[in-house]
Amino acid sequence: MPPAAAEPVNPHYLDHLVAASASHDVEAMEDIVTPSGVKLLARGARIDAVTRERLLAHKLSRPLEQCIGVSGGVTPEQIGQAAERWLDEQPLLRALCADDPGLPLTQTLPRLRLTPALRSLLHLYVQRQPDRLRHTVGVALVAKALARRLLPGDVDLHRRIGLAGLLHDVGELYLNPAFLQRGTPLQAEQWRQIVSHPVIGHRVLRDLDGGGAELAELVLGHHERLDGFGYPRGLQGEQFTPATQTLAVAEWLTGLMEQGPSAGIHASIATKLIPGEFGEPVLELLRAAARASGAQPRLTEAPGSLADALPQVLYVMDVLTRWRAVRGSFDDRLALASPELRSLVTLCRHRLLQLQASFTSAGLDADHPEKLVRDLADDEGGVLQQELLSLMREFHWRIGEMEREVLLRAHQMSLDDQALVHNMIAALKGSVPTEP
Repeated sequence: MPPAAAEPVNPHYLDHLVAASASHDVEAMEDIVTPSGVKLLARGARIDAVTRERLLAHKLSRPLEQCIGVSGGVTPEQIGQAAERWLDEQPLLRALCADDPGLPLTQTLPRLRLTPALRSLLHLYVQRQPDRLRHTVGVALVAKALARRLLPGDVDLHRRIGLAGLLHDVGELYLNPAFLQRGTPLQAEQWRQIVSHPVIGHRVLRDLDGGGAELAELVLGHHERLDGFGYPRGLQGEQFTPATQTLAVAEWLTGLMEQGPSAGIHASIATKLIPGEFGEPVLELLRAAARASGAQPRLTEAPGSLADALPQVLYVMDVLTRWRAVRGSFDDRLALASPELRSLVTLCRHRLLQLQASFTSAGLDADHPEKLVRDLADDEGGVLQQELLSLMREFHWRIGEMEREVLLRAHQMSLDDQALVHNMIAALKGSVPTEP
């Protein structure tokens, strides 16, 4: 967890400071003292490998990030250049920004007020990996573009949303870096660490100079979803405010844009699958932007060969087929379960119903997988195969996301409820009999 008054220094955050000291001056902006008044470092002292152990051995009277400055770091010019590259590469983003009477976003983003404390935090985040500045600028761009269209006239809110976009992932600085490596298989306990990063970012930014409660609240919600299947709080309906929703959509859409210039067609496909995850106004805005961007039905990035994707195709179809078979079989046992578990199962049913409806509306038949496989094979390399494989990738990802979220929430329930959750998941996967 992040450091707070009279709490230990987070070792991962401190390691990022030490790494930054190899190329930048990292120093105390004020005396760093313990709650009992013992001075650990005087103002102007450097933070490096030598001082690391001293800081780790004590609790501090004030959070370390409130006392530290990193010279140089991310500049307005770098933010502006990254924004320009996004617009050059992404027709979808250009369409979102088109016909906007305000100052171009490539000029407003570099003008966002970053206090020394916020600038230091942003620098530590972007130095982790070469693509982090690109990612965070992309989220800020999309968030501000959406905010201008969906929440017109509130300039201060637009600025706050843009700033939240730049800082939305700073909570990752307090996590074990090994968990953040792409492609790393994560166990349940490790996943619980990952999904804590919005909470950590909220706690850090809430009391930081230039941050505040409203900015921190936006960051806290950047992985929430309208149907209650987001994290960390599982917000639903009106709890998921329009401002927070713009940031969550921006984070999701930036992930699509990072896959390549065909984000428009990916967004068109995905918005058909997620009617309950975001509100219809923002989804219609994305669909309109995809059309205006000139997105072609054909994807320029092949989503993989049929042989590579076939296991995913069959897995998705099997899950949906089994769900129809088992969805009523647990009702008697659920009547004896806790209200928390019943609520969770209701969310699962809603999400699976949405996936089933999207599956059917796309012309797919889970009852006849052999026909779908035959159609795909006949269309080797064609438009049908590319679109269907892209659909399957989205389906597969969402089913996996739902399983992780269910296991995460079940961890806080009784052992009996946890056992029922594991049985239900196993039934959907076909690893236990469908009857409990």
